[in-house]
Amino acid sequence: MLNDFDKWNEVKKSLDAKSDNKKLFPNTGEVWMCSLGKNIGFEQNGGGSNFSRPVLVVKKFNNQMFWTIPLSTKQKKLDFYFNFSDPAGQKVSGILAQMRLLSLKRFNRKMYNLTAEDFKHIVKKLKNFLP
Repeated sequence: MLNDFDKWNEVKKSLDAKSDNKKLFPNTGEVWMCSLGKNIGFEQNGGGSNFSRPVLVVKKFNNQMFWTIPLSTKQKKLDFYFNFSDPAGQKVSGILAQMRLLSLKRFNRKMYNLTAEDFKHIVKKLKNFLP
């Protein structure tokens, strides 16, 4: 486990040092692969050599900062999961309780757009968490 944290720390330093990629333009409702890292407890980790996993862009604050929801291929019938199918028909879940702010430096590549209907439902479900 310690080795994974050491590897993630090296990747994180590399991500932080890279210049802003002006070719990336994430927008609300898009799914992107992002380097989330090696996290602790029940927080969603990224996988592979750059510790990436897909995320849904929920809110674009500017060209550098985005609210995102990590995605999983494990669907669960819990209030804080939003289950849907991606354009290829694969079952996917948005883990709403783990919404987080990400810098553009963590973004790797765009995967697909969420349907307008699914995005509308996920935003409604998110709003229900707020008092």
